[in-house]
Amino acid sequence: MEGSNTSQLRSSSFPSSLNPSFSRIETKLHELKTLTPFYTSTCIHIDLVRLIDLYVSVDELIGSSKTQKVNLQYRNKALIEDALAASSRLMDSYSKLVELLAQMKEDVRVLQFALRRQGIYARSEDHLLGYFLSRKKAKKNIVRCLRSFDQLERETESYPTSGEDNHLSRLIAVLRDIVIATISVFRYVLLSLSCGKPKLNNGFSFIKKLIRTDYKPSCQKDREIIKDADILDLTLDSLLINIKKNECQTVEVQVGIERLHKLDLQVEGYEIGLDSLYRKLIQTRVSLLNILAN
Repeated sequence: MEGSNTSQLRSSSFPSSLNPSFSRIETKLHELKTLTPFYTSTCIHIDLVRLIDLYVSVDELIGSSKTQKVNLQYRNKALIEDALAASSRLMDSYSKLVELLAQMKEDVRVLQFALRRQGIYARSEDHLLGYFLSRKKAKKNIVRCLRSFDQLERETESYPTSGEDNHLSRLIAVLRDIVIATISVFRYVLLSLSCGKPKLNNGFSFIKKLIRTDYKPSCQKDREIIKDADILDLTLDSLLINIKKNECQTVEVQVGIERLHKLDLQVEGYEIGLDSLYRKLIQTRVSLLNILAN
């Protein structure tokens, strides 16, 4: 998964003499490189908005009279067909991603409901163990998904971008870069929900930190585990340890419920942003099909 972390968004380099639309898209692609290395949900939401804006811009370019009048000679037609193939694979990746998010959200809500009903009682232990089993499966699915994203990225990079028409070639190059940018944001969503949590030596010590409203990470090591998914796993680990010891307090359960709710909102926010993006993916695909139909 570390190999995925280092993946960078690409952008084609367009001369300043080109159509201003291409230059604007290049600028917007460049903005997507500013995502922080901690995969914060705020940064990801911003980049989802940027991606949607990119698709709006490229769809306008596809719908322009210059694009619609392209002569569909062999190589030109092949370029559009390759772009459609990439679009189809990207939609498949989207489906895998949202399916994973839906399962994670369901697991969070089931445990949240159980903790509210049963609190510090022993039966909560069974629900916690069930959640950890689901998280283990989710982590494996995340790894598989990340590998499929890497493969799709490599395939997309290998697509040719040169045809008989110079304008269409530039457009296809832009589309390729946007697809790669989309794959990267999909990857960031999963990385923000994956975990690399350390073991706990003292179950209650971490929860006590969370209860303190002034708690802030004091070193780089703390900053690396500050993702909501990491904090939640640490919190629930602490809760499970103390339930087994019959030392669990109501305030600990409440902290766990609050953390579950926070992750629930994060996942739901991703779903909303991705749904808006998916509509743009469909629109762009339809616009490409219209070129072939003309």
